[in-house]
Amino acid sequence: MLRAFVCMSKNLNLSKTCAELGATRQTVRRHITDLETIRGEKLFEVVDRHYHLTPEGLGSLDDAKSLLLQLDLWAGQSSLKKNSSHGLEKFQYTDENGLMFFSQQHSVSQVALKGLPLMRRAFVAWGNAETRIEHEQMEVIRPYSLLYRMSPAGWVFVDVGSESAYARWFGWTWSRSAIGKLMNEDDVGDEYNEFIAGAYSRIYEEGGVRLDHIYAYLAKDGGEPLPVTFQRLLLGCVFPDGTPGLTVLAAITNQVEIDAVKDIAPPVLPDHIVMDSLPEFADEVS
Repeated sequence: MLRAFVCMSKNLNLSKTCAELGATRQTVRRHITDLETIRGEKLFEVVDRHYHLTPEGLGSLDDAKSLLLQLDLWAGQSSLKKNSSHGLEKFQYTDENGLMFFSQQHSVSQVALKGLPLMRRAFVAWGNAETRIEHEQMEVIRPYSLLYRMSPAGWVFVDVGSESAYARWFGWTWSRSAIGKLMNEDDVGDEYNEFIAGAYSRIYEEGGVRLDHIYAYLAKDGGEPLPVTFQRLLLGCVFPDGTPGLTVLAAITNQVEIDAVKDIAPPVLPDHIVMDSLPEFADEVS
């Protein structure tokens, strides 16, 4: 039922959904009807023989995708692998081209103990600002950050810092054009989105902090995907009206600790994009 709902939400076409699932029209219709009965609400409406998500269907879609992905993970049917150790998550994802991505969560205490200067300043600024986005302390890290708001359709870029890792890697055109767009508009797939942003919702809702080290392949300046390593700090924040937001601070660096890649040579990163020792934060206390 979940798979029929998610697939139909993507295609909004019964024939395409049947072909993708290898099921009959009657079966797909029954699965969707049964799911609507269980939830007690209509998920689709049909207008002039075309399917459309209802507001209730749109509001249920993210949860359905998440549940479906968790089922596939549990059953070993996903190219995304996840495990936990001492409450800290590790992810491994293989894309359609065989490129392998890795992520490992670290204790937030590592920011204070041996964090990069930028990360340490960000953590202090977040605490002094009492999680408020529009605060003078947060202005210090704003050029290096991404800011998101959650909408019913997904994560929306609110701001992309001109000195952020994302702007450095993807280029000025992408970074300035991203504002106002949904993060999932690139249609890279639910497994990749879970690898990149699976932790966003938890930090967003709880207002907490999370530190990850990541090895990924990302298209640089619109070209072919290249390997890159970075540390990422997620900071749950609030907008002036009290609604939640999410600040994402990434620092491109070879200083990553990921068990799965410790025997792999680190990628060659151009000196001008490495963010280990930014002059603005050279005076951070050791």
